[in-house]
Amino acid sequence: MVMEGTGPRIAIVGNVVEDLTPGGEWMAAGPALYSARAAAALGAEVMLVSRVCPGHDRANFEGLAVTEVPAQRCPRFENSYNAAGGRQQKLHALGEPIAFEDLPVPLEADAILAAPALDELAGFPPGEAPVCIAALQGPLRMAIPHRPIRRAPFPRERARPFLGEGVIALFSDDDVDDPPALADALSGQGTVTVVTRGNRGAWLYRNRARQAIPAISTRVTDPTGAGDAFAAAFAVRLVETGDLLESCVFANATGSLVVERNGLNEMPSRDEVSARLLRGAA
Repeated sequence: MVMEGTGPRIAIVGNVVEDLTPGGEWMAAGPALYSARAAAALGAEVMLVSRVCPGHDRANFEGLAVTEVPAQRCPRFENSYNAAGGRQQKLHALGEPIAFEDLPVPLEADAILAAPALDELAGFPPGEAPVCIAALQGPLRMAIPHRPIRRAPFPRERARPFLGEGVIALFSDDDVDDPPALADALSGQGTVTVVTRGNRGAWLYRNRARQAIPAISTRVTDPTGAGDAFAAAFAVRLVETGDLLESCVFANATGSLVVERNGLNEMPSRDEVSARLLRGAA
């Protein structure tokens, strides 16, 4: 756990991407950047490792320590949502891989969060941290430019390179065809697994035993980035408490606030999450 008065040191690895807005403009986005901004808003000291294209607006990195790996192109996506909040993504452009030799040596932090947008990482980044979390959305997806993104076949094999000893798996129930089956299989192999479920809360799996984290009632404005904020909040709180269930509840409250807002610059503060937790308990 971190010392009182200091923020957890969170290292996040994954490419910054660009999303196409309804107005036809490209805006910075992606699991790594959303996670980084969410963790910083909760008081963490954040190091982001990402490929960054020329001309990127560095204002998106305010308050973050960023290790920039040069890139000629960044991943580009177009998101659309149905009435139930389900997301359909289309890939406009592929990004470039982040090789392990591109990472700072050594990569040391209180928590390391691997948050690839697609397949830019070959596995969990090497480093030293008591908390290691693999956000598996990217590895569980397959994409061809100008076509909708699909769930990848053989999800256990896709996840395997990221799940070394002690690494916690985190994915959405929208990422795979059978979320309980994947979570049960991973947790049966000793991997603590968290499944986010949108407005239905989350599941925490340990040794094939499942605990449900109830949803918190909220009004959805924009669901983009909620799962990434969940991952960041989970990492922050797990460093602080070492308690998996408490960390899931904290992350769930964070995600419920994110969906009520728009964009990277409206991530909830620690006080706002605490207030949401009290409201949920009431």
